[in-house]
Amino acid sequence: MKHLIPTFMLLMVIGCHRTLAPWPSEGDKQDVTMYVRARSLSGISATPSVFQFFIHDPSRSVTTCYNLSVTESADEQLHLKLFPGTYTGYCITQAEDMEHWEYTENYSPEKIFLKANKAANRDHLLGESHFTIQQTEPNDVIFDLNRKVGMLRIIIENIPEWLTDLQINLSNIPQKMSLTGQYSGNGTITKAIGIPDENGTSVTSLLVFPPHEKAILTLSSQSMVFVTPEHSIEIKANRQTEIKVIFKDPTEMSQVNILTEIIDWNDTILQEEDWEIDRPAGPCQGSGNGMNLVANGSFEEDFTDLPDAWKATSNSENPPQVVSVNSPVQEGNKAVRVEGKTYLYQDVPVVGGTCYQLKLYVNAPNHHVKWRSWCTWMQGSKTLPSDALHSSSYQYETDGYIDVYQGKIFRAPVGATKLRVEVRNYMDPIQGEGLYVDAVSVEAVE
Repeated sequence: MKHLIPTFMLLMVIGCHRTLAPWPSEGDKQDVTMYVRARSLSGISATPSVFQFFIHDPSRSVTTCYNLSVTESADEQLHLKLFPGTYTGYCITQAEDMEHWEYTENYSPEKIFLKANKAANRDHLLGESHFTIQQTEPNDVIFDLNRKVGMLRIIIENIPEWLTDLQINLSNIPQKMSLTGQYSGNGTITKAIGIPDENGTSVTSLLVFPPHEKAILTLSSQSMVFVTPEHSIEIKANRQTEIKVIFKDPTEMSQVNILTEIIDWNDTILQEEDWEIDRPAGPCQGSGNGMNLVANGSFEEDFTDLPDAWKATSNSENPPQVVSVNSPVQEGNKAVRVEGKTYLYQDVPVVGGTCYQLKLYVNAPNHHVKWRSWCTWMQGSKTLPSDALHSSSYQYETDGYIDVYQGKIFRAPVGATKLRVEVRNYMDPIQGEGLYVDAVSVEAVE
């Protein structure tokens, strides 16, 4: 019996060894032909030549990415080499730049996101296929591609000829889409309108990826400090949404009428009802009426901490520093020197829709001074569009006093109740050095 035990154990080892599957090698991979179909998708002049495949292997929890090109294949077909097994595959077009993906190999498909590339304006198609690779049979996989992009077409009529920087703003747009079609994030698309024709009509089209059924549309002009009311608009994948926006004649009643209609990309359009918006007031003309709304704009009154009627905040741990000086001055006998990281400001009451002439004289005597003008239209505590009043970048040394606004005239946005006149100094504190400010004025234009 003792002699039988070693023999029995040897037979068990031999038997177990025969049941072990051999370690897979590259030679075990099977040739797989990938077929893609983009049926009933108008706007596709030809089948894309480059395709990106994400093949998910659930047995290993791995998703592998492949870029395949028809032009690189001798038989103009797409081929992959895969081990026998069951997979879920995703095919997508116009997405070969990996910098636009959130992807690692151990991500599952619902965690792999294609980020919106606002500048590319690409027509993404996506298809999904579940398949099994056999070792002894031909392996063909078919992907039916569907468009994941919506199109928005905006027709704007009766544009005033002086409204030259009109811009489309489309907000509440997702920032990315997963391979399984789930949207995430929230962003905004901006685009200048198409050049108007001789009748003042502009046509602008843009692809929206990923689309959203509850997007928000506005039009804006920085130079005119103009923003339309928000308009909800529906944008669906593989659909065109078309809207006509009409600037109403100023003599008409103030109202906005909105209607939306959506159509198939092929021949059906989601047609929105015409959207009538109030025509913005024209460019301001004239000059100030001589009545300065800024209190103590020449800083002639003595003070201890802050000039009378002015306030200040500090962009550092140090308290704001504002010093009265007798030189240099722009007008009168005194000016102020704003030192360190100090913001000096005053809130001036204004009437929405009224034009105002602004003057703000500053003197940065050397390269140490780093500053910006930062006047802001406000409605109570709410800030309104004010880009035209903000320095576009940091400013530095000046040749004596300069008028930041060069006496220009600006129209207060509708609803504005005050203008925050503000100048900001960003320099590190240096004893006796800073930005000199004088002769600040805001005058209504009549």
